Amino acid sequence: MTVSAEAALAGVQNAIAAYTHALDAGRADVVSELFTEDGVAEIAGQGTFEGRDAIRKGYEAFAPQAPQLHLVGNTVLTSPPGDEVTASSSLVFFLRGEAGWAPLLVGSYEDTLVREDGGWKFRKRVTTFLP
Repeated sequence: MTVSAEAALAGVQNAIAAYTHALDAGRADVVSELFTEDGVAEIAGQGTFEGRDAIRKGYEAFAPQAPQLHLVGNTVLTSPPGDEVTASSSLVFFLRGEAGWAPLLVGSYEDTLVREDGGWKFRKRVTTFLP
């Protein structure tokens, strides 16, 4: 079945939002389920995690120690819609400390997602940070 650009973008944005909420809640098990079985998460300065089990274990090490918030936006599809799409998004990471919320990191996500089980899953997610 052919997927429209609008439907693909909506599905990709939903997968990204689910990832962000799970990450901020420290739910490494949910994060890993958003990837394909052979998915890859590459995080600048942190490592590359291949397969759901490695992704879950890798993200467990990032469990929040304080309230945190990832804001992701400006998501655009960088390939024509189909059963696999690529997308690019901007990222700002906030941490709440004694003085309130403060931006800590700015970066981007470069994603490859596939349609699987009625939704979109990450085949590969590359996270980079701006200096």
